[in-house]
Amino acid sequence: VTKAQKAQRIVELLRHELKDGGAAVVFCATRKTAQTMAELVTAAGTVCGCFHGGLEPEIKKSVQQRFIQGDLPVIAATNAFGMGVDKPDIRVVIHADIPGSLENYLQEAGRAGRDGQAARCVLLFDQEDVETQFRLSASSKLTKKDFDSLLRAIRNRVRRLKSSEIVVSAKELLLESEGTTIDIDSRDASTKVTTAIAW
Repeated sequence: VTKAQKAQRIVELLRHELKDGGAAVVFCATRKTAQTMAELVTAAGTVCGCFHGGLEPEIKKSVQQRFIQGDLPVIAATNAFGMGVDKPDIRVVIHADIPGSLENYLQEAGRAGRDGQAARCVLLFDQEDVETQFRLSASSKLTKKDFDSLLRAIRNRVRRLKSSEIVVSAKELLLESEGTTIDIDSRDASTKVTTAIAW
């Protein structure tokens, strides 16, 4: 479907798949798309919450609880949603955008029909989705320079504190790193630092 047709198609799918009850998840590639989708679905007459990594922890917890308890039949979410969510009556999982990988698709689609009843997984494809995923992937890359810079900062801190164990936040580490390409003020700065350290 084209980008312009997606919202209407999602509303139609939700009405059809949830006519006998149950719940649905609409996975979106970006926070903005998740927010917009939640607003459009709600405006069309189906209560829909929004979940993404940028929400305050209390809001995330509330949305998740309302969804699990059945107060919220539909949730529009980024891939930040789902870990630890085991709702058996999800009748449909809709991907409004292509996911970042086949593994992501399998994990997200696997949320449907955990009660053993019939469920559907629908992926709505538009060629522009590929460009979005390439852009998201490119912006999340870590360079060799990032690894080297963070490793140097850790070694300097260990040397300075004369201890093999240190406690440091991602921001502190970035402030001490010279030459890293990670923007200290970006939303994913901590994730990138944590990923680099894990590697």
